[in-house]
Amino acid sequence: MPSRSSRMEPNLRMTRRRFLMGLGVSAGLVAGGIFRHVPVYANAMTNEFPVTPFRFVHLTDSHLGYTGDANREVAESLYLALEAIQGLTPVPDFILMTGDLTEMTPSDSTRKDRLGLFRQALESTKIPWHAVAGEHDALLDRGTLYERMIGDLRYGFSHKGVRFIGLDNVSRGFFLGRDQLNWVKSQLDTLDPATPLIFFCHAPLYNVFAPWNWYTYDGAALRQLAQPFRMVSVLYGHVHQLITCQTSNVYHAAGLPTSWPLPAPGELVALRPWPQGATHPYLGLGFRVVDVNAQGRLHITNLSLTKEEEVYHAARLV
Repeated sequence: MPSRSSRMEPNLRMTRRRFLMGLGVSAGLVAGGIFRHVPVYANAMTNEFPVTPFRFVHLTDSHLGYTGDANREVAESLYLALEAIQGLTPVPDFILMTGDLTEMTPSDSTRKDRLGLFRQALESTKIPWHAVAGEHDALLDRGTLYERMIGDLRYGFSHKGVRFIGLDNVSRGFFLGRDQLNWVKSQLDTLDPATPLIFFCHAPLYNVFAPWNWYTYDGAALRQLAQPFRMVSVLYGHVHQLITCQTSNVYHAAGLPTSWPLPAPGELVALRPWPQGATHPYLGLGFRVVDVNAQGRLHITNLSLTKEEEVYHAARLV
């Protein structure tokens, strides 16, 4: 894998102080009751396709490099989330990141530094991780630097009986394209329809709110390809809030950001984040823990970075 550039923006440097601060806050998060333990599932198999129960974490929208009032320390928020993830019991098998690792910049060298910082931060956890790009990471150069620094824009992998497929619906705009849809079909053609299927991408695969680019133009074509499968989920980011939806056989779930929350779709004419609060600076920020049971069903718990804030939703089985 590529090595990180030695050049780095001063406000993005990962310091010992920041990691120590993260350790203190995340310990409080777990000890203070924000973390709700998800039961370990039995290994008894009741479906024809074997799944070994496991846990992973869904992380999204860290926007490293952002400067402004929406979050005055985006790197700090990411470090707090990563330290909390390291403190989970049991530790997740891997972290799944759904885009906008960095804030958009026209400078290739700055984008490279930001992607390098993200890589360094994730690797510091010693937990395996997988990522897809957001438009902030990949739109300006069609993902060229992202592929050099992070990895492929689209790919698939299997884990303990579940098939994961990472999609690129941002590097050329908010669509998948014929070539990628053909690639997905080739992936699905090799699978038993009983295989639990999890797509992960940045933008939603259905029309959440088109005026804010919260959609994928040809998402319906992807959903049609997945129609034969018994259990299909989509994990995504982009919208900076928790949104869930069921379309036919597909369950869609947007994750909490670590950067800043955004308003509900349609409430405002313009899409703008509000300034970060002084008393609750991590309000609306967090990540989700996903436990997969022996039937391949997802048990989801959404965790907040704000110690005083309650968990957004109780764990849900989908």
